Amino acid sequence: MNAYIIVEGNRTEYKVYPAWLKLMVPNLRRVQRPIDLTGNSYYLFSGGGIPSIYNHVANAAEDIAYINSMGNIRIDYLIVCIDTEEESRDYILEQINKVISERNVDVSSFKLEVFEQKVSMESWFLANRRIYKSNPEDEVLRRYMLHYNVREKDPELMDKIDGGEFSTKAQFHNAYLKRIFKEQHISYSKTNPGEVCKEYYLNQIIKRYSETGHVSCFGCWYSFVVNRFS
Repeated sequence: MNAYIIVEGNRTEYKVYPAWLKLMVPNLRRVQRPIDLTGNSYYLFSGGGIPSIYNHVANAAEDIAYINSMGNIRIDYLIVCIDTEEESRDYILEQINKVISERNVDVSSFKLEVFEQKVSMESWFLANRRIYKSNPEDEVLRRYMLHYNVREKDPELMDKIDGGEFSTKAQFHNAYLKRIFKEQHISYSKTNPGEVCKEYYLNQIIKRYSETGHVSCFGCWYSFVVNRFS
């Protein structure tokens, strides 16, 4: 199987997805150009955020349709990984289908798969129960946990805390994660996600999904990858 993957961001996702894919499906090879997609391989591209990602999806669809029409290479999937943030999956699908339709792109030679990061990729990182202290010293973190204890409740369903500190849920999820990591003396930034790329960390997210059904959007992506590319 060969896949053309578009991720929304050019920082966190661009580093974490390749690291996780290498752990989950080590035989899946990353290539630097779509034209090099042979055997069991993938090409990964950053869509540069919303709304530019929608045009990049249409561009990718055109590239895949053209490459597949040549007959030498077969690209099976166009995979899109995108934050929902304040939007719904239906809205995102509507925007993607709208651009593809307006460009009159032929998508019959491959399958388009859209995986939402609900609310953001940081929401998935919050699913690791092993990184939490039962009684954190950080007063801000204690306030966050009183608002919504992500060790017990589904991180993907967490709304932002009251008080106007954050304009979006994604901003709050990111701040919550940073507070948890700070308590454990772990550094994290979008440009240097570090610890979350490691095997033990990924395994804890998989375990959380398997045992509780939490972070179901992560579960959909994870199940798809292991079932299609293993």
